[in-house]
Amino acid sequence: MDYNITLCDLTPQQVQMLDKIWSFETSEELNAFRETLPVFRKQELDTLVMMLIMEIQEQQSLDDVSLAQSALHSIGIQC
Repeated sequence: MDYNITLCDLTPQQVQMLDKIWSFETSEELNAFRETLPVFRKQELDTLVMMLIMEIQEQQSLDDVSLAQSALHSIGIQC
């Protein structure tokens, strides 16, 4: 499923790092890249990845609520 993810108040360097994160096709590629970074950049990368995960989970939760509401509506229950 495709999600429209918006993260606010990022520095240009964080945006660049996110672009790099999105360019990887596998978690192995991401981990290999992570290992090339100094400690403070690894922490920044980890934080950005966690922010992405949280945004995706939030959108999945909203989708689940919408699906549940549709199912209830289809059997005549208004939400």
